[in-house]
Amino acid sequence: MTPQLNNVFQIAYATSDVEQAAKLFCERFDTGAFTILDPPGDIMRIGLAYAGTTMYELIQPLNDITGLYAPWIADVEGFAIRHHHLGMLVDTAEDLAAIRTTHVNNGTPVVNEGSMPGALDFLYVDTTPLLGHYLEYVRLEEGGRAMFAQVEGSPFKS
Repeated sequence: MTPQLNNVFQIAYATSDVEQAAKLFCERFDTGAFTILDPPGDIMRIGLAYAGTTMYELIQPLNDITGLYAPWIADVEGFAIRHHHLGMLVDTAEDLAAIRTTHVNNGTPVVNEGSMPGALDFLYVDTTPLLGHYLEYVRLEEGGRAMFAQVEGSPFKS
């Protein structure tokens, strides 16, 4: 069986306000400073920071075409922050495919997957009935390592 919880590098949260959530994490939990990213497509805003070697990701859905993030905080009026997923690093495309197959064979649905060419491949599986959150698998390429290296305290800096 392919290990499914190896190499946890990220803890992610959905939030209604990425700046307010970043301030809360910095002041209350002493994370590093957050780098705020606005990926193309106006789908979400993302905040990334490190505490030690663990990345914290804050996701503010803007136009959640995937339906993966906005429902997580839809029942809260005003500011909201909710644990969303654990992120695991995967070394190779073959490892990512094997993890996908293992989850599918175990009846765990794949709810989102894709690629940012030159940066990363990702796969989300719905473990919410079992664990209360999703699992995300990420295979980084050079562009993805460079993106994560921009974040203060990043272990991806060369």
